[in-house]
Amino acid sequence: MAVPKPRNRIFLIRFTQEEYETLRKVSADRGARSLSDFARSMLLASITKSERGGADPLDEIYRILSGLHDSVGRIANTIEQMSHTRPLLREAKKA
Repeated sequence: MAVPKPRNRIFLIRFTQEEYETLRKVSADRGARSLSDFARSMLLASITKSERGGADPLDEIYRILSGLHDSVGRIANTIEQMSHTRPLLREAKKA
């Protein structure tokens, strides 16, 4: 197991109580080991993102999921329309 580099630098940020509570809640919701780890990872991810020219892999995942959501919606609409027209076709064939 790799030994992590010692973290011996401190960076202070002041938050309002509301900002702090929001950060604490999101950190816990995402399963962060600690508030400090969460804040560090978010800050470093933000820097890395901007250094890559703003390309974020999560943006691509979101774009793909959004497209899938739209496709599933269209399929559901088609199925719904077919379920209404199919009985009419059966009645027309009987007549």
